[in-house]
Amino acid sequence: LKPFWCKLLASAGAFLLRVLQRPPTMTEGESAEGPRLGTYVGKKRDCSCPGDHVSWEISLLPDRVCTIGCRSELSLSKGGLQAWQVEGAWAWEADDEEVLVDITRDDPLGGPKREREIAMPLCEDGSLVFNFAGREVSCIWERPPRDTIQEQLDAMSLKSSKR
Repeated sequence: LKPFWCKLLASAGAFLLRVLQRPPTMTEGESAEGPRLGTYVGKKRDCSCPGDHVSWEISLLPDRVCTIGCRSELSLSKGGLQAWQVEGAWAWEADDEEVLVDITRDDPLGGPKREREIAMPLCEDGSLVFNFAGREVSCIWERPPRDTIQEQLDAMSLKSSKR
């Protein structure tokens, strides 16, 4: 194989080994070290220009799935940032007290590119620090992960739930 592919396969193998050696994900309310599952939200005022208030959402989901999204209050035509959302696989690095995210699906409109690893330190207050493109924002835990089974039950009519 060419050197590029060898290096890529070696780094992917090392990441998978780290993920597989991690303890199971935490559930809401556990007091063990590591991040809480759920959505973390961070906001920054006047990010790219005056009036451009940007929010970032980081969702740490079961099965080591992570989504990171960026939204601007100001439209793109008025100087706001382009909205984007990426997905990845996350792992808790206890030694460095940070969440590592390996991007598996990038967004052509922006955000971290595929196969890039993002490190987000976990602060003492439980927030995550997201740093991308020279912008650092503290993201605070806001809500637990969605319960898709409960949402399906809520969407069912009374008649269909009795069957």
